Amino acid sequence: MKGVILAAGEGTRMKRVTYGGFPKELLPIRRIPTIRFPIEAMKLAGIRDFIVVIAPQTKHGIIDGLQSGAKFGVNISYVVQEKNAKAITGLGSAIFSIKNWIGQNEDFVVACGDSILCDFSSKNPFHCLGPLLKVHTLKKPLATMVVYPTSADPTRFGVVKFRRLSDDYGTFCGELEALVEKPSVELAEAYKCNGYNYISAGYYAFNSKIFGYIGKTQVGAKNEIQITDAIALGLANGEKVWAVVHAKNHGNAMSPCEYWDVGIPEDYINANRRLLDVSKELVASLEE
Repeated sequence: MKGVILAAGEGTRMKRVTYGGFPKELLPIRRIPTIRFPIEAMKLAGIRDFIVVIAPQTKHGIIDGLQSGAKFGVNISYVVQEKNAKAITGLGSAIFSIKNWIGQNEDFVVACGDSILCDFSSKNPFHCLGPLLKVHTLKKPLATMVVYPTSADPTRFGVVKFRRLSDDYGTFCGELEALVEKPSVELAEAYKCNGYNYISAGYYAFNSKIFGYIGKTQVGAKNEIQITDAIALGLANGEKVWAVVHAKNHGNAMSPCEYWDVGIPEDYINANRRLLDVSKELVASLEE
């Protein structure tokens, strides 16, 4: 199974830090670029072959840093996501750019290069993708996604609604009834389950059929093709979509693990503080 890392975004919210001069995926946690964390999570899940999607204007920094991936024990190839004449962007467009690298009916895993998952109750806090791959392999849906339970305002994220959420296969998971990008407050409230909204955490497993749905997805706000819209199109067509919750069961109560979107300044600050406080030795081991 191939791993795909998306690192072609403009990082608008982080320009006060990057000045647009380098990609947000290279923002350091201690001395480790953020993009190393999703690579490490996939590597711990057994993935060794990677495709990194990069933008023309910032590709050199990422290629110079990661190179072939040999020094991390993986194999990395690169796809440049060039804007077409209509300047269409978005996660859906980025994923569509690797279509020719994925075989027919092949499954693959996607991660946003600025998203970090941690489970500090685990021996290795970055070993978080086992449940995603387990559920996707067993259920064989169009897509399986990692979602994060939050009580904060979810309206700037992709939010899912479960048909039924249960603690199966050693993790909280369930088949989805619906999902929507940037819902209204009222819709987000209607999607709640167990007191939480569940937002996309930037990690997915897909079957190659997803490319057909991306190709049919309408361009939305900011001239972007949203992957949540493509998945929703599959749902409307009768495809199965599952989600795995990034949380633990503590006495029949859901306890969220750690998740940071480093493309958000506050999350970048919190990721640095938390990882350096709790996982100094583990983060230091990635610097070697």
